[in-house]
Amino acid sequence: MRVRKAAPATVPSTSAAPVQDVSTLPTLVLDAKPLASGTFDQIGLPSGGVTAGTSTGPGSGGGVGTGNGTGIGPGNGPGLGPGLGGGTGGGPYRPSGAASAPRIVTQVKPTYTNDALLRKLQGTVVVEVIVTGEGLPSEIRVVRSLDPGGLDEQATAAVSQWRFEPGRLAGTPVNVLVTVMLDFHIR
Repeated sequence: MRVRKAAPATVPSTSAAPVQDVSTLPTLVLDAKPLASGTFDQIGLPSGGVTAGTSTGPGSGGGVGTGNGTGIGPGNGPGLGPGLGGGTGGGPYRPSGAASAPRIVTQVKPTYTNDALLRKLQGTVVVEVIVTGEGLPSEIRVVRSLDPGGLDEQATAAVSQWRFEPGRLAGTPVNVLVTVMLDFHIR
């Protein structure tokens, strides 16, 4: 749609400065473009979130990255990352109302090292462990250290031998991240 603006009327001036005759300027013709046309270029990641209908990357459905849906990354749905649905995907679940916590079936106690006994070290080693859907510990990581190279290693070695009944989500075994506290006390 083309719109032609009428030339403004000349207004007599009371100042002594010379006035340019406005009627000699060319009229301005603009292409009117409705705001809801939906045609614009989006280059790079959008700032402030994904705008509806825009897909940045080889994915589809308005997301950013290779996934399907409005999410960011290779996942499907409105989530972030490689998971499905609306969560932050790719990682293990945490025990919550939706995912149940794993239950210990077999537990091996950590042992003291001779060096820790001589130094009379006591305290707690805190580790995070992902319990897989098969009930096996994986990716054991020390969160709070007591004795690097001594009791920490004993704690991770003991937890690696534990066996669990896996956590479940809607009846299906899933990977669950849990925190384990291992106490070392001299008796």
